[in-house]
Amino acid sequence: NDVANAFANAVGSGTLTHKTACMVACVWEFVGVVALGSNVSDTIRTKMVDVGLFKHDPYVLATGMSFVNVGSGGWVLVATLLSMPVSTTHSVVGAVLGIGIAAFGWQGVVWDFNKKGFLSVVASWFISPALSGALAAIFYMTVKILILKYPDDIAIKRGIMLMPLYLFWTFGIIWGFLFMKGIPALSKEPYSLTAPLTVGLGVFHGLLGFIFVCPWLRRTIVDKENLPWYTMFYVPCVGVGSMGYYSLTDPKVGDEKPPQPLQATQQPMQPVQGMQNMGQYSGQNMMGGYPGMMQQQPMMGGYPGMGGGGMMSPYGVPIMGSAFGAEDFAKSIVPGFFKDVGGIQEADAHLHAAAFQADSMVEEMFKFLQLSSCCFFSLSHGANDVANAVGPFATVWNIYSTGIVDKKAPVPIWILVYGGIALDIGLLVMGHHIMAALGNRLTLQSPSRGFCIELGAMFTVMIASKLGIPVSTTHCISGATVAVGLCNGNTDAINWRLVAIIFGGWLITCPAAAFVTGISFWAVVAAPRPTPGNGFFTGSVPQK
Repeated sequence: NDVANAFANAVGSGTLTHKTACMVACVWEFVGVVALGSNVSDTIRTKMVDVGLFKHDPYVLATGMSFVNVGSGGWVLVATLLSMPVSTTHSVVGAVLGIGIAAFGWQGVVWDFNKKGFLSVVASWFISPALSGALAAIFYMTVKILILKYPDDIAIKRGIMLMPLYLFWTFGIIWGFLFMKGIPALSKEPYSLTAPLTVGLGVFHGLLGFIFVCPWLRRTIVDKENLPWYTMFYVPCVGVGSMGYYSLTDPKVGDEKPPQPLQATQQPMQPVQGMQNMGQYSGQNMMGGYPGMMQQQPMMGGYPGMGGGGMMSPYGVPIMGSAFGAEDFAKSIVPGFFKDVGGIQEADAHLHAAAFQADSMVEEMFKFLQLSSCCFFSLSHGANDVANAVGPFATVWNIYSTGIVDKKAPVPIWILVYGGIALDIGLLVMGHHIMAALGNRLTLQSPSRGFCIELGAMFTVMIASKLGIPVSTTHCISGATVAVGLCNGNTDAINWRLVAIIFGGWLITCPAAAFVTGISFWAVVAAPRPTPGNGFFTGSVPQK
């Protein structure tokens, strides 16, 4: 659920396909977890319950943390299947709240706002989306006023001219976010050290943009040279026109654009003569090549018992293994790979019609900024929030290993690796639910909007971390998405029904996780126990 938030806007805007986004996110999340994740975590990071209360009963705490895993994980699973982006951190908070109340009553929980108790979590439900929304709206309105509202040719020239400035701001915020929140080892460093480093690295990236990115954009967008993305890093060494040119009627090599649905007046291309039995035209470019190429769909029939789902080669030959349902198996494991996640849906057409839309070539300039921001956002999520996911499990392992309760529980590297793999599996299997919800179903997405949403969320978390205000990255992304949608100047550009569902999910996350966890924990811990010496579970019969 949380991991999908970072790339949802990139998928919705068409900067990345769902499959590519999953592959990139898996790498960045895993690197963040293993390389930058904290190796020492508070037993209960949320400080909602004093673990010292369990010092005489460590295995009761271990049982409670086991149910925290079940309760919080179960609720996040349900929310993900319902396409509700919820905070995993707040789900853990609610679950810990449940065992605190079940074990010690209302006095077992810290409620005080000033002590970062539960009331501070309630406040973050409103602080997070409001602050990130305001910042994201400011970022987007500056882009809209300075670049997007101009005619196409002028907008492209102004965008390329201002690109070093946007690179300075983007990477300055990214590095500040990593220093103050994303990398736990640096989060305690003094502000006098992190601030100059943040500004210096921002200036450095701005200079790199002036030397490499601006010439690459000018030659790619204005001169229409067919330069692959990796030539950006050595563009001064690439001869003018050495890689050819492209026309606006054909896509550039390497472009990843979502398939466009046929209009009501369009008819599918007819099969080539003599190949009627081999397949039919598909508008989706699944096998590569330019749009309009004939794609072959599976033949009906095939091997006996195969049914109509067997995969066929372009020459009408059944693919080895398809008789055993390989395609169906893949669809059941990673269904998002076979869906148009983030694509335009007919039911949301009125939302997109009410939204401001710039020329596609102008939006092309912001893809690099959006991809950079969501990658680093994913990295910091893996580095910082992993303790919220594996913290309860690390507590259980620590008590099992030592038999005592420690407020600071060391997290073995294998638990971090386990957490990273589990995050990646969850993204691959169910991440498409959240990417679809935060993509074009909430409001129209574009690369310029996406990178402003990411910057607003990161800047909010960075400021809040320094001020000690508890915020959720999930809430920040959702709030920023709605605020940028309102910058269209039309409330009809927002899916308010989906907004209500998302906000309702925030409100019931803590109570739902607390109730399920608390009831389960109480039912097990308060259950009747055999009297010692009566022979239960020993294989002997008690004496009369």
